[in-house]
Amino acid sequence: MAEDYKAFSPVTVLTSQPGQMLGIGNAYDAAKFILEQWPAERGGPKLEMAKEILWKCVAGECSAAIARVAFIEAARESSLYIAPPENEPLRSRPNWQKAASAWRRS
Repeated sequence: MAEDYKAFSPVTVLTSQPGQMLGIGNAYDAAKFILEQWPAERGGPKLEMAKEILWKCVAGECSAAIARVAFIEAARESSLYIAPPENEPLRSRPNWQKAASAWRRS
């Protein structure tokens, strides 16, 4: 049944509650969000396109990747999209690895 929802990497959007965000991880939930929670005053051409693509995806007529991009573009157009943080810089090895290296040297 989960395949029917066409899972994709989570997309974070603002909700109607001030400051509240929601992670959406499949085409079905994205379509449901648009129908039930999308602010009426924030519509636009990308939103209309996203609706069509999301329903096609749920019906099995397009990929989840395409549906995700359409949803993100609609959310960007409406200023609801929250971009993920930039990649964090590489960190040094975890402490247990440093301790193991020190132990081997002694």
